[in-house]
Amino acid sequence: MDSVTQVVLGSAIGAAIAHKQLGRSALIIGGVLGTLPDLDVFMPAADAIESFTEHRSFSHSLFVLFPFAFICFAVLKLKFKSDMIANQRLFWLCCLTLITHPILDAFTSYGTQLFWPLAIHPISIASIFVIDPLYTVPLLVGCVYLWRGTDKTKARRVNHIGLVLSSGYLLLSVLIQTQMLNKVELALQSKGIATDKVFISPLYPSLNWWIAIVIDDGAYYDVKLNALTNSLVLSEKQDLGLGVVKVTTPDLALLDWFTDGFIRLEDVDGRLVATDLRMKTGTVDYAFKFALAEKDADGWKEISSLRL
Repeated sequence: MDSVTQVVLGSAIGAAIAHKQLGRSALIIGGVLGTLPDLDVFMPAADAIESFTEHRSFSHSLFVLFPFAFICFAVLKLKFKSDMIANQRLFWLCCLTLITHPILDAFTSYGTQLFWPLAIHPISIASIFVIDPLYTVPLLVGCVYLWRGTDKTKARRVNHIGLVLSSGYLLLSVLIQTQMLNKVELALQSKGIATDKVFISPLYPSLNWWIAIVIDDGAYYDVKLNALTNSLVLSEKQDLGLGVVKVTTPDLALLDWFTDGFIRLEDVDGRLVATDLRMKTGTVDYAFKFALAEKDADGWKEISSLRL
């Protein structure tokens, strides 16, 4: 999710755990810890594919963040004594604000490596758009109340309500996604199209418009759905371009693993272009396209990947 959402989620959780004991400090600590995992964007990368696939890897791994929570706890323990906040409560303040960041990210389309360094496909539930005000605003309202409110009891109640509403919205996104997936599978079955490789996600910052990518024997289909009008539009069969290049480059293999095979290959002006089919925003083009190789007289020559 976007940085603002991660900050207010961390602040809201931090306040729910320790606002009574630490006051505004709980909001600040929660916000800082809630955004820490995304600092991996500042790590140097060899090329565009490495940057793409290394984001949300080690810094989002539960195997890394849980031990890191103990380090944060030890540091904060130097400032906050046991008579101010219990050790157990202080630890959970550190732990939950850290691990809820990658767990929320896993509900988006990008893919989050929750179990890095295990060679498991990134988790991508893809039930919510990467920016969704309907999820963020209840958390933001609660945090503002806590920061500015004079009635602390009421402010904490508002914060709790915000957490319940945002969590309920996340659950609703999964339920609607399940309904949309069922519609897609029924439509595909009626046309004799395989349903064993389908990726479905919201098109916009809402739970109304959805898009499904269906892969079937070297081809793919776009399926656009509207939850309110109950409409479904299936595209014509489109080529994945798997025959464009016969040799798999390391970058192509890595991209194929990261996207779980939801990529399209094209020869664009003598360059091999790979497109992540999972992330498309309405009528706007796909979010992630990469040039992986160039064609010369001897065939395809691998290049340092570039994001287009």
